[in-house]
Amino acid sequence: MRGFPIAREGYAYITLSLVFTVVLFLLKIPIVPIISFIFFLFCLYFFRNPLRYPSVEDKDTLISPADGKVIEIKEMEEGEFLKEHATRLSIFMSLSDVHVNRAPCEGMIKKVVHRDGEFALAFKKDIEKENERNYILIENNNNEKILVVQIAGFLARRITSYVREGMGINKGEPIGIIAFGSRVDIYFPKHYKIMVSLNSKVKAGITVIAKKGVL
Repeated sequence: MRGFPIAREGYAYITLSLVFTVVLFLLKIPIVPIISFIFFLFCLYFFRNPLRYPSVEDKDTLISPADGKVIEIKEMEEGEFLKEHATRLSIFMSLSDVHVNRAPCEGMIKKVVHRDGEFALAFKKDIEKENERNYILIENNNNEKILVVQIAGFLARRITSYVREGMGINKGEPIGIIAFGSRVDIYFPKHYKIMVSLNSKVKAGITVIAKKGVL
């Protein structure tokens, strides 16, 4: 839900942990209510969904689809969705990052494809081929195709997509969430210049990661 401070996927965790805490407190069980309350606070923090707007309104820029750290920048052939040589930028989301993913550009959702898979660690080689993942293909207003891939990890066992094929999307608008950490890849045409570097910290909906036409 755009603009609401808590992602809807967190409602169950937050409600149950709060109810559990109150019940344990009323039963006067030692220590356990404190642990339950700490988990309640963690859920509030983890499922936060801060209101964000792109810091740059330039339509020739791409903003980060995820909070986290850039762990790979690679040129490669993407033959299934983009069908061209492209740049892939991979972002690792830790437990402390906001886990709501956002659209890197304005445009139209052309495809949403979910594939089952393993739940290997996000740093493992080839998890983009082996792990459970969700592909979101966006065609921007310049008729360019941008691919966002949500990839599940060792702790992240659930990917939720907020978008569907044929839907219009605004730059920075929430497109989904991966619960409890993992990785998001974004593929885009080679003529975009990378504006971040390896190990850069990025924020979804804010950080400009690539810009077209910069030489």
